[in-house]
Amino acid sequence: MAEETTKVVPSWFDPMRVALIVGVIGVVIYLFRRRGGTESFVTPDAPRDVVLLHQLGHGVQCPSLSPFAMKLETYLRINNIPYKSLYDRKMGPKGKSPWIEYNGDVIPDSSFIMAYLNDKFHVNMNSNLTSEQQGVAKALQRLAEDSMYFQLGLWRAVYDEEKETFRAIGLNAFYIWMLERKAQSDAYHHGIGRHSEAEVASITEADLKALSDILGDKDYFFGSRPTEVDCTLFGHLSQFVWQAHRSPGEKLINERFPNLKRYCERIKNKYWQDWDELILKPATE
Repeated sequence: MAEETTKVVPSWFDPMRVALIVGVIGVVIYLFRRRGGTESFVTPDAPRDVVLLHQLGHGVQCPSLSPFAMKLETYLRINNIPYKSLYDRKMGPKGKSPWIEYNGDVIPDSSFIMAYLNDKFHVNMNSNLTSEQQGVAKALQRLAEDSMYFQLGLWRAVYDEEKETFRAIGLNAFYIWMLERKAQSDAYHHGIGRHSEAEVASITEADLKALSDILGDKDYFFGSRPTEVDCTLFGHLSQFVWQAHRSPGEKLINERFPNLKRYCERIKNKYWQDWDELILKPATE
């Protein structure tokens, strides 16, 4: 058996050191920008009564790489709220994306944004839900945003050796390396990143089965009309359906939980008729 050779990496290139340096630089930039308050995030001469949705770039086979941007834009479309997407990759006041501007107000975080817009536009997508259903909806939201989100991130940035999603949008090797280190760190501190890849796949299977069982043969998770949690779940499930090739999530949805795929296609067909115009590379059959 041939001896394994160990690649010698210069001490200055220690991954943890590089990640720390990049993190410090990011914090400094973030704090510097915050000094001006939210005023520094306001777009000059922004149109009145139009939501400006700041988000990351277009996805390869979804309009956005971010499940949170997909969540928020689906909400805007379902409720016919006037908006304009700005694919400027500009981070908001909390250093995250997406975020919005509306008539001089700057609001970060998709859930806070939806609550703000509910008030401004007198929207109540959950008006038909009982107290028990509202509790279930909140649990489903947490399942998506606090579990599935990290599963998706681990697949794209760590487990997928080809890094297909990132390479397809033109990211260079160094940036992909940084995203991998960040995904590993975020998932480790969350807890899911301490598991093996096979164990994470089993968590994905359990989460998707729970969603499939609850959805059943309904059009939406609580009946014949969409509620807020449908925006959240579509945002995350759409990434597995169309933008996580070869992942356990994609395979499970196609082979074991097809009602989740039909659910995504239903929302896509009804509210995203311009889907192919917003993606970088239309899917081929």
